[in-house]
Amino acid sequence: MKQRGMSKLKLEAESLQISIYCSIIMDILITHKELSVNKMLFFTYIVKKEKLLPGSIYNGNNTQDIIYKCLSYLTGDFHEYCNSIEFILKAIHILKVKGMIDLKNSIIRIDIQNETKLSGKRIYEESSFIRKAIDASKRISDTQFMREVVSNV
Repeated sequence: MKQRGMSKLKLEAESLQISIYCSIIMDILITHKELSVNKMLFFTYIVKKEKLLPGSIYNGNNTQDIIYKCLSYLTGDFHEYCNSIEFILKAIHILKVKGMIDLKNSIIRIDIQNETKLSGKRIYEESSFIRKAIDASKRISDTQFMREVVSNV
């Protein structure tokens, strides 16, 4: 009986995590319209982490090496980031199945009909620093971005 209770609790915790990631993904896409899966994994995790630990050392005024500064959020947190990938991928899958996003050639795009419905309903809007980092990340390839992620953790 106790095992079944723990299993239910674990399922509820997973559902909550996935729900949070679904909201963050949609909020990112409302602003940026599209992002590769690799970059979405990273930035979704960072937005959640930033919301849980307010008082970032960086702000929207930072413009030099903004991607590297953003990647520094992962320092010492790589294990937790890797654990979160499972839930972020499940969130992407749910959003795709529900028709909220389009996924083609590893690029996630917000469905146009959903963009107008959701534009005012933002829960986890990224900071101006994260917004600038996402924009800057679009100028480098996914391969280079992932090299930087791995080398910074």
